[in-house]
Amino acid sequence: MSYEYVVLKEISKKFAGGVKALDKVTIEIRTGEVLALLGENGAGKSTLVKILYGVYSADEGTIYINEKRVDISSPAEAIRHGIVMVSQHPQLIDTLSVAENLALGLKAFNAFTSIKKVSKFISEKSGKFGVKIDPWEKVWRLTYTQKQLVEMIRAMLLNARVVLLDEALTYLPLEEKRKFYKFIKEFTAKGGSAVIITHKIPEALEAADRIAILRRGRLVGIIEGGSARIDDVRKMMFGESAAEITYGKLQASQPGEEAVIETQDLWITGDFGENAVRGVSLRVREGEVVGIAGIVGNGQRELTQALAGLRKVSRGRILIGGRDVTNRGVRVVREMGVGYIPDSPLAFGISIDNSMTENIAALYQRKSMLVNWSEVREVASSLIEAYKIMIPDAGSLIKVLSGGNIMKVIVSKEINYCRRALIAHNPTRALDEVSAIMVRKSIKERAISDGVAVLLVSEDLDEIYQVSDSIYVMNSGKLYGPFPPDEAERSNVEHLMVI
Repeated sequence: MSYEYVVLKEISKKFAGGVKALDKVTIEIRTGEVLALLGENGAGKSTLVKILYGVYSADEGTIYINEKRVDISSPAEAIRHGIVMVSQHPQLIDTLSVAENLALGLKAFNAFTSIKKVSKFISEKSGKFGVKIDPWEKVWRLTYTQKQLVEMIRAMLLNARVVLLDEALTYLPLEEKRKFYKFIKEFTAKGGSAVIITHKIPEALEAADRIAILRRGRLVGIIEGGSARIDDVRKMMFGESAAEITYGKLQASQPGEEAVIETQDLWITGDFGENAVRGVSLRVREGEVVGIAGIVGNGQRELTQALAGLRKVSRGRILIGGRDVTNRGVRVVREMGVGYIPDSPLAFGISIDNSMTENIAALYQRKSMLVNWSEVREVASSLIEAYKIMIPDAGSLIKVLSGGNIMKVIVSKEINYCRRALIAHNPTRALDEVSAIMVRKSIKERAISDGVAVLLVSEDLDEIYQVSDSIYVMNSGKLYGPFPPDEAERSNVEHLMVI
């Protein structure tokens, strides 16, 4: 019989506004296993691991470690129990070196206090992993893969027994993910445990020993990873909605001749004075979806922010509908009917302290100083229904929603708002399969039916191939392409992403 290191028993959690995130969930995390946690948006996955990590406190239920009841009131307390979280976004200080970052966090727990010892550990671990990291390199210079490896090394230095991976592998290409799978398997083989939260069912099937499935705050089942079938998992997650999932290429657009979005020899400086975007020229025509693939941290964020008017261009030009909008600011760009789904959705995409209705009204104010509130409420209600947003009502504060449902609000209002162009950076980030497919179809529909020019930037190659009429790859600030989707071999595109 498997030894149970951690047990979450009868865990319930309700947030302000009456949103019930978890309802009497009981899950075992066994020593030496990889447990995948799956579920649709709002199912309660992140809430459950955040309770285990001490970010949230449960309304009801108990946590046991080695059959002993424990109270975990903070991440520091979780770490003392050997529980460490690695999130989708690396929690590192960019201006410090790798060794300094790790030494900072470790001193508080009386672990390694010598930076030399930390640097030696980093060199040994990264060398074994196959992704070499210089301990004295500044974090801002690292690739996304390297940053996530640093987070895993931090977990090892903290003597983790249980590692919680909250969408931590989402942005990695398959080749890099498999390196992490190997790393995780070695960790569990030595007596550790790993919990992987993911929306990618194939990822769970490949990596997990067991798969636990949540739906609307309840545990609907736990299945063995080796015997699980993808269709069965989808039915448990989504019910009848599973039939909506398809990865076939969506209908091709018939682009016009004129470019709606155009960049000419664009150079953009990053946050630390480096050339984040280097000589990028591209055209997105009316009704066309142009996809840019690439691993996060290769200039995509700086490019989309500049196109939206949020970041200054150091050289080159940006044209929207033939009008030069270079360094004119976000108001000018937005008033031209450009929708923008940002890479940092909580920073630029929405105000979580306001309601959905108020966030939509802020867009309407770009057309007129007077807001037609009845029209705004009607739009909000239609978007809630169309995008299946789990929200008490359109007047509820955004901050009471799950991460996936917040993303649905952002995506739905921007797709609805855009008249001329849409700049979409990871539009299905944090969305489950059914929601992601629905968003992709909505974007394609705006391009085909309304002639909206779409620049789609995504680390998800399935998304790029399904939606795009032409594909580019961005690496180290440079753009490679365009490639026709039907002729672009996936292995070649992945190679361009990591060279």
